[in-house]
Amino acid sequence: MAARLHPDTTPEGLLDDLRRFYFDTAISAGPASLLSLTAFAAPGHVLYGSDFPMLPEEWATGFDDGLDTYPHWEDGQLHAINRGNAELLIPRLARA
Repeated sequence: MAARLHPDTTPEGLLDDLRRFYFDTAISAGPASLLSLTAFAAPGHVLYGSDFPMLPEEWATGFDDGLDTYPHWEDGQLHAINRGNAELLIPRLARA
C-alpha cells in the first residue's frame, strides 16, 4: 500500500519509517521480544508500558520484573525506557 501511495518508496525506506514509530514494552518484556524490539526501534523510541489495569496485576508485575532483570541493557537504557524517553517526547513529564 505504501508503495502505491509513494511510488519512490523502497523497502529500506519503509523500514526506516517504521523504526521511527514509538513502541512500548507492554506484554513484551521477555528476552526474545525485548531483544527484537530494541534492535528494531530507533534509539529513544521505546517507552515503558504495562497495559494495567486491562492486564491482571500479577501479569503486569511479571512483565515489569522481566524488564528490570533483562540482562542485555546498555548503560542508561533501562532508565531511558522507564522514564527518560518519555521525558524527551513530552518534556513536561520531566522532574523539576
